[in-house]
Amino acid sequence: MSGLGAPIIDIDWLSTLYVWLDNTLYVAPDGTHVGDYELSSGTNQLTPPRLFTDALRAFGPRQYWEMNTYSGPLGDDQLRDAVATYENSVNGWSIGRDNVVVTYGAHEGVQIALRSLPPSGRRALVLGPQVPLIFQALLQQGFSFRELWGEQQHELVPSTDRVLDTIAACHPDVVVLTSPNNPTGDTYAPDELDAIGAAVIDRGGHLVVDKILSDSCLPGSSMVDGTSHQMGEWIVGGRCLVVDSLSKRRAISGLRTGYLLAAEDVVARHSMIEIGGCPPLLLAAAAADDLTTSARIHAGAHNAGYAGLDAHDVAHGDDLQRMRSTVEHNFEFARDALGSHWAWDSKRPGCFNCVVGIHVDPALGDDRERCEMLFTEAVSCYPLSTFAADPRLVAGRTAGLLELRLTCAAESVSFAETIARTKRALDSSGHHA
Repeated sequence: MSGLGAPIIDIDWLSTLYVWLDNTLYVAPDGTHVGDYELSSGTNQLTPPRLFTDALRAFGPRQYWEMNTYSGPLGDDQLRDAVATYENSVNGWSIGRDNVVVTYGAHEGVQIALRSLPPSGRRALVLGPQVPLIFQALLQQGFSFRELWGEQQHELVPSTDRVLDTIAACHPDVVVLTSPNNPTGDTYAPDELDAIGAAVIDRGGHLVVDKILSDSCLPGSSMVDGTSHQMGEWIVGGRCLVVDSLSKRRAISGLRTGYLLAAEDVVARHSMIEIGGCPPLLLAAAAADDLTTSARIHAGAHNAGYAGLDAHDVAHGDDLQRMRSTVEHNFEFARDALGSHWAWDSKRPGCFNCVVGIHVDPALGDDRERCEMLFTEAVSCYPLSTFAADPRLVAGRTAGLLELRLTCAAESVSFAETIARTKRALDSSGHHA
């Protein structure tokens, strides 16, 4: 079946291109990573909303509890309530605090979700290219997995029909998808998600969704959320687990604020398993404020814009719009600046990650050599091949092309400087715009 990877039961991480790039090529003599901005880091490096930066500046005795208090393994209750409020507003769900676990970013959320699944069913189907941590989490939790990619050169995420056919043929115990948090930015429409979820759930399986780049709508700015109304019922019923995070959505990765949405028994079991644990509390109140404010803005975006919202809400909406506008500006700048070096892209509105195909010297035989070429100008990137566990999925793609994840969530000055260095490296390597 074209686009279907081989079963993966183990990965020799030390031999992978990703580990070599991350631990050898992109490491300075002092042990730090080279460069302030990585071309394809996947991390939101924009200035965070003022709601967070103002909270940091105003930090005082009343906030010390965020540094010296133990909340328990489920996290701050105010934040858990805010998560439920936000998700119900944006998605039309009916979840509550008892469906929410605050996590150390999305990474821990994925681990908890996979660990909670029945031990008797450990065969996963993974849809489209994924960051390596997804593969690592699956293997660490005892899963074998197969990857399913699209059949066309520029359609990396498989169509719904392909997914349904593969579920019927392979009978996976769990389908894992990150929508829109995959390097392509692609997502499934709500009816497509319903069809995929129903196909695996009706066979007794589970759906795990990582949606950390989903967001609320703003007046004049819709946002792909990577969910469906039906998913809310599946979460409550224990058939679907959803991972999300403010870390990348709000440019606060260092605060590690994420959450898992799951059935009440999964949440209760995690509370017992992790006795003595406590997710981050720093700026928990600000994170809760962001979620409830974003929920109000989302409701306003579908009604009368900012009418009826107070100055606090409007200011937060302005900050979110600034971040989104910067992402779109950066993408257009990169495409224009690289000119004929640019071959194709998977950019979708509202997503700050996409895959870009860049023409390079055909004499560069593989992605390792292509990355070394860019690094002559201190440009670090992660090629599409680092998002595949089965190398055959990327074998035979167009020669003379470097396909990489482009991350546009950076302040425009540093982004433009990195794009300029990228162009110099490309021009010097033998392919000229």
